[in-house]
Amino acid sequence: MPRVRYVITGGAGYIGSRLVAALIEREDTETVVICDVKPPQGFRPKTRYEQFDVRDGERFREILEREEPDVLVHLAFILNPIKDEDTMYDIDVNGTQKVLDAASKAGVGHVLVTSSATAYGAFPDNPVPMEEDWPVRGVSGFSYARDKTEADRLCQLWALEHPDRTMTIVRPCIVMGPNVDNYLVRLWSDQPFQVDFGNMDGLIQFVHEDDVVSGIVGLLHGKHAGAYNFAGEGFMTYRECAQLIDSKVRRIPLAVAKRMQAAMWKLGQAESPPGSIAFALHPWVVSNEKLKATIGWEPKSSREAFLEGMQGQGKLPAVGVPEPAPAAA
Repeated sequence: MPRVRYVITGGAGYIGSRLVAALIEREDTETVVICDVKPPQGFRPKTRYEQFDVRDGERFREILEREEPDVLVHLAFILNPIKDEDTMYDIDVNGTQKVLDAASKAGVGHVLVTSSATAYGAFPDNPVPMEEDWPVRGVSGFSYARDKTEADRLCQLWALEHPDRTMTIVRPCIVMGPNVDNYLVRLWSDQPFQVDFGNMDGLIQFVHEDDVVSGIVGLLHGKHAGAYNFAGEGFMTYRECAQLIDSKVRRIPLAVAKRMQAAMWKLGQAESPPGSIAFALHPWVVSNEKLKATIGWEPKSSREAFLEGMQGQGKLPAVGVPEPAPAAA
């Protein structure tokens, strides 16, 4: 059985630590080198840690040339938006470019990068759902989506420039689960009410944290190239999310909501800039059919992922997943 050596940037993070745990259980895994600004929590067999800032391309090239990995997994990104957009760009976009350049020079044969479904952007003309051949267009006013779009395009270009190697691009929707802790889950867990500016019947989807890991492992094991959407089965609406956690809903005109978001972002009272409102207004749900057909992936539903996330935050009792209410006749 061929033994596989991995290098994972962001390997001490939320998804990275779970991916490492899954990979070291595989008999064909030889080593996993965790490259991160912070060390992982606790020692795991088959692993080594390298303190590393993704912006240091020369050091990363040295790590790759020394370790000679079969696979590079790039997970080192900023998820929670920050006001210093230059720093966020430097990490998310320039960091990706430096990682890809190092992989080119070191001759890494398989690179997997986590992009995001936000890279498609949220627009009225988006198909429902979007498949992987739909162009990534981002949203200019939302730095996270804008940067993910550019990083995704860098990966697409790398694949064209290296036809003899494997580039895998992963585009998850909102990740949920019992261990999630970021600004996205806090949109439901920490808000005193949900804002309705005419979007409550819009579609939203989630993917369970465990399904993200199993999907990545499946793509790595099969050496599958190309882009793959990650999403749970089915869709939800913003109204359904609010009802499930018994959250109040207050109607606010869209123009007022945008001004409020801009003011709160400026004052440090909001965790995302006003440009993120586009993702509550326009469709950006994705199809998961390609991943299911490629690796036999069987994800939990969006509803299950959302409910487990809310249970993990104490918004719901951990007593299973309630069945959806029957449709009105």
